Amino acid sequence: MKARLLDTVRYGDRRDRKDAPSIGALADALVAGAARAEPLSLGELLLLIGDRSFGAVLVLAAGANLSPAGLIPAASTLLAVVVVFVSLQLVAGLRHIWIPHSLRRKKLSPRLVEGAGRTMKTWSRWLDPWLTRGLRPLTEPPFDRLAGLICVLLAVPVPLLEFVPFVTNVPMTMVAVFGLGLLARNGFLLALGFAASLAAAYFAYRLLTL
Repeated sequence: MKARLLDTVRYGDRRDRKDAPSIGALADALVAGAARAEPLSLGELLLLIGDRSFGAVLVLAAGANLSPAGLIPAASTLLAVVVVFVSLQLVAGLRHIWIPHSLRRKKLSPRLVEGAGRTMKTWSRWLDPWLTRGLRPLTEPPFDRLAGLICVLLAVPVPLLEFVPFVTNVPMTMVAVFGLGLLARNGFLLALGFAASLAAAYFAYRLLTL
């Protein structure tokens, strides 16, 4: 069962490794995993999304910061820690996210997993046609590691910026762009993230040198 789920999420209905796995294929695997008799664990969930887990977690962390949940005190700091933790592993070249064994065994709510899968399936109908195209070499080493390094640099100042309402949305939006690019293997999004990061770095430099 696990092998079939892994095959579904990584290759969808195709077996050509040159084909970019779609968000729809990931959604199908989540729904299938939720239908198992035994609930999925956190470790199994990360195994399902494989080398796309980095992008998925970055999108989830950044998206949570951009949602009303990001207004909760210390929430942005906690989410920034998650971004740094995941991004450093991406920089190190790991294929899957490492988490402590005790957390890997934590069971997830089947309703939550299925709901996430069905929601992603709905969005994938218009996201997949263009998100899975273009500049795919930018999603491979060394550019993916560079994206991870930039995400670290973007997340590090977040705890200091948290004291100013909504300011943390700026770096976390760029993290979301990188995460979505890695998740969908879309080099255009990574190029956009690189350009936005350069612009932000220049703007910060000008502010510091006034």
